[in-house]
Amino acid sequence: MNMIRGAVPFEAEGRERFLRLTTNAQVRYQERAGETLVDAIVAMQGEGSQGDMLRLRRLIWAGMGHEGLSEDAAGDLIDEIGLAEASRLLGDAIRAAFPEAAKAEAEAETESGDAGGNAPAPAKPRAKPAAA
Repeated sequence: MNMIRGAVPFEAEGRERFLRLTTNAQVRYQERAGETLVDAIVAMQGEGSQGDMLRLRRLIWAGMGHEGLSEDAAGDLIDEIGLAEASRLLGDAIRAAFPEAAKAEAEAETESGDAGGNAPAPAKPRAKPAAA
């Protein structure tokens, strides 16, 4: 598989696939969900959000828009690869889509000595102030 910038490869249904949170994927998500990708990420990191399957499935669906999947088909992929793997892929895709935020978060964790844990948290993209 040729590596596409920001693409997170994985295998499902016996073939190579990838998840990529492009501008079009983010717009696709926002049009369907009525919230931005950044709002979804923040909401999914809040307390009590661990079972937010609607957001997870919709984010995977949006990030695989290049395949023309339905949301139900995206849910079937999640079932095949497992919830933990789907969450990991989404986190990797978020960090690939927002590399500056991921780098800043990694530097902050290194400075604070908080680089431990089982898995890295998805990057929290920072909104830039609008130009006046």
